Amino acid sequence: MAANRNLAYVKAFMNWCVDQEIVESNPAATIKKPAKERTRDRFHSLNELMEIWDAMGELGYPFGQLYRLLIVVPMRREEVAAMPVSELDLVADGDPDNAVWTLPGHRTKSGNSLRVPLSPLAVALIQEALAASDRPKNSPFVFSMTGDTSVSGYAKAKRRLDRIIRERRIAAAKVAGQEPVDMEHWTIHDLRTTFSTLACEVLGADIAVVDRILNHVATATTSKIMRVYNKSELFERRKQVMHDWAAMIEREAAARAERLRSGGAMQLEMALLT
Repeated sequence: MAANRNLAYVKAFMNWCVDQEIVESNPAATIKKPAKERTRDRFHSLNELMEIWDAMGELGYPFGQLYRLLIVVPMRREEVAAMPVSELDLVADGDPDNAVWTLPGHRTKSGNSLRVPLSPLAVALIQEALAASDRPKNSPFVFSMTGDTSVSGYAKAKRRLDRIIRERRIAAAKVAGQEPVDMEHWTIHDLRTTFSTLACEVLGADIAVVDRILNHVATATTSKIMRVYNKSELFERRKQVMHDWAAMIEREAAARAERLRSGGAMQLEMALLT
């Protein structure tokens, strides 16, 4: 998979060279992918997702807010991580419920620009990030440690998150007198699959609307003609699903916190392991 990505980068660079008339043609244009692509099918249960959400709270700025935002707004990692403040309208039409993020086509994998409706929870996470003491105040990016560039170091942050989850599971298993059970391997990209799965199964969302939220190229539409001509934003329907999704996350997070406060912390953790 990494080899395929590297080839894609080379092809993109060589295409740029052609556009700039540095070379006459792309020498990598006919090179085939060196590895077979594999479709990932890993997704989280709602309980597991909330376990991850809770652990993310220990990360602090920038990855605490960034990774939680990737749950609430299931766009691609780099699209969110490199989010400029200039793309955001957090009080659209004077109403915070109409907050929107305008994602330009040149920053998306599909090349399609998209108006992303932002739920109150998404807005709260963005505002929390903007107000973080570790964020350079004059940075054009929501998530930045240098001020001049967007955040990096995803792998290190993910390892830290995995370590937090494992340490919590070890502590819970020790109290229960059981062997700890590791969380099955997962990647940040799997959060998109989790959203797609749970939005349909739990919220009853239309798969075509979910596809549009993920900015896929009409993968739920089998007709090639429809894929070409159906350019509808489905904005209001996407907004409803994303608001419902965020409300569910908030309810589940609050319920989990209440169970922890009521003294059922270890019982809760052990229930997640079985």
